[in-house]
Amino acid sequence: MVALGAVKAGAVQRARLDARWRRKPEVPDPRVRDRPSPGSRRGLCPEIDCVRNLLPHRIVAAAERRAHAIGLGADRVLICADAITEEAYLTALATSLGTSYERLDRVSRAACPLDDNQLIQAAAAGLLPLREGDEIVWIIAPRCLTARRLAGVWASRPRWLRSFRLTSSEHLWRFVAGHGGAALGRRAADSLHRSKPELSNAPRAGGVGRFAAAALGCLALITIVVGVVPAAAIEAFAALLCALFLAAAALRLLSAAFGGRPPLPRARIRDDKLPIYTLICPLYREASVVNNLVASIRALDYPGIMAQTPQARWGRPH
Repeated sequence: MVALGAVKAGAVQRARLDARWRRKPEVPDPRVRDRPSPGSRRGLCPEIDCVRNLLPHRIVAAAERRAHAIGLGADRVLICADAITEEAYLTALATSLGTSYERLDRVSRAACPLDDNQLIQAAAAGLLPLREGDEIVWIIAPRCLTARRLAGVWASRPRWLRSFRLTSSEHLWRFVAGHGGAALGRRAADSLHRSKPELSNAPRAGGVGRFAAAALGCLALITIVVGVVPAAAIEAFAALLCALFLAAAALRLLSAAFGGRPPLPRARIRDDKLPIYTLICPLYREASVVNNLVASIRALDYPGIMAQTPQARWGRPH
């Protein structure tokens, strides 16, 4: 409880940190960028050394303990605990590593050498290449332990990572959604068909081709039959088909007229005997559709549904 209270207490520092890190950061001296700043303290989680002097010691210690317990980066703990924003942290990390924070809002689609499908995969991996002249610059959106690896083994980084910048996951996905929206739509529409085709109503591959081949085969067979078989035989075959059709229709009529009694309606179950269901409706930045969603939930014909709506429990949603 003490650790959790310490992490929550860091939310008070959030506005102050945002105002500070939104200023234009000073470019550090390349000769000393691998050394900690004066007065900084090294800890078990080198990924938060860049903000160690900006947050209370108890918050940093609590974040390190939590990160060690769950196997995640301490930077993710601080961000998820609302002790610091992702943009403020990444700006500080980029400054300590001698690079910059890229928002990607002024980057054109032509600067990325990947196609739309590869662009989606790059966003999922958190690694996006951009072309600047004859050089490839890598845009990294740290996740899990990426920030720790960047900060901990900075001196031994690979050659292809000499030129890189940092960005947030939100800005990276915003770039992908803006320039790869068509591919994202196709992937969303075809995902069920690719993963579980037995549950999808999408047309099967080759279905139109097989139908066309069968139609052409029937047309060729009719042409051959008309040219070879006498007309009397064709008329006899047509009469046989008509007789079969009439027999099938008569069988359906007899079944409808002399069939058994329809099944009795099921007995109504009392409301207190009905099972309890929980409806989970995840929302993210969708305040404009909350009222319609609650109205649809209210319209469900199920006992007690009114008591489960947010309006009945917490009042009208904002």
